[in-house]
Amino acid sequence: MQCAKPINPSLIDPDRKRRVLAIVGDTQVGLWVVRSLARNGLTVHAIVNTPEGQSAHSRYTASAWLLEHRPSEAGFADEIEALVHRLDVGSIMPVSEGYHNALISMRERFEPGIHLFSPSRELFDKSTDKDYLQTLCVDLGIPVAKGMRLDELMEAHGGMALQFPLVLRTRRQNIDAGKMPLKTAYAEDKTALERWYNQFRNFADNVIVQEYHPGVEEHVQILMHDGQPVGTGDYIGEHHMPLAGGVTVQRVSCHHQPVIDDTVKLLQALNWQGIAGVQFHYDPATGKYIFLEINPRFSGGLPTVIMAGFEAPFLLWQSHFEPEKMAKNSYRVGLRSRILGGSANWLLGHLRGDLLPPGQSSLHPVVAVATFLWNCGPWTRDDSFLLSDIKPFLVDFKQMVKKLGARGHDIIGNPEGKA
Repeated sequence: MQCAKPINPSLIDPDRKRRVLAIVGDTQVGLWVVRSLARNGLTVHAIVNTPEGQSAHSRYTASAWLLEHRPSEAGFADEIEALVHRLDVGSIMPVSEGYHNALISMRERFEPGIHLFSPSRELFDKSTDKDYLQTLCVDLGIPVAKGMRLDELMEAHGGMALQFPLVLRTRRQNIDAGKMPLKTAYAEDKTALERWYNQFRNFADNVIVQEYHPGVEEHVQILMHDGQPVGTGDYIGEHHMPLAGGVTVQRVSCHHQPVIDDTVKLLQALNWQGIAGVQFHYDPATGKYIFLEINPRFSGGLPTVIMAGFEAPFLLWQSHFEPEKMAKNSYRVGLRSRILGGSANWLLGHLRGDLLPPGQSSLHPVVAVATFLWNCGPWTRDDSFLLSDIKPFLVDFKQMVKKLGARGHDIIGNPEGKA
């Protein structure tokens, strides 16, 4: 392992349980995990992917480290265990699913002495299986889009059992092979569906196809403890990159109680404990929505959620170490924040005429530029900028210049740079 930021003795809490190893990658999501924990009095050691990782430059990190092994490699377990004991931490808090998946398999190396903030293997696998979750939602009366596996659709019905347009997504994320090379694909007609089928034929059993539902993405960040929600924060994804269906690069906090109620119902049925990000497709014109997926981790919009008042990372830590002190905070609706680099590439996507979801069209260049510039005002916050912790924003700005023109973004600190 390599030290990216030397240990600052003045930030080390004498109480081991208040020392956390946060596996945060290089992104804004990881940075806000660090900020949430440290601003509430915890010692945070960060694992980043590169020396340019934002958390490595934050005043709130007690140290930062680079690992030599990825989670899928044989030496990862020994390396992470050595670092845990070297730093003498009381817990490990991963951000991306790749790290969760690897650490769950080696949980016995740490617990009970060192707590791992990851779900059980059973819950992790269920939450990343869209096919299983769709069936569960139907049983619970939670609205979902009509859909089926791509291989079943094509073999039994030739693609005619569902109404176009269709959305294609990876069915089970917790599989290294057999993932779609893009987050979302669309088929407006049978010809387009057959084209996607030919591309995904070798792993068509791991692709789920659903009827398209109009509206916007709504994400609910939620913390469950002893069967009840400790806190929730939901937001609408306003801009995405890629435009056709990627990560949210601009968001606005919101609150829709029926969506929250169904989120709680679903997680209670799973007997969920800890943090989760639950995604829906919401139609503002009608108030109707459908369930899309569960992410067993912090959502990509965590900066928005924390700035709006839901201190999800710190409350997650409290849920294990001092649950009696957990307190619900008020949640501000209408707070908008964005990833500056992602927003710039969103603008370029509209100027290029990149593919959009069905029924949508590219903004006129003047409108796209005006929208981008309007969101440079103080009414739209930046995901990295914090006056008391300015250096991560400067590092991010430098990286943004290098990545200008990129058509995809990693916002959760994936270990292999895959969104």
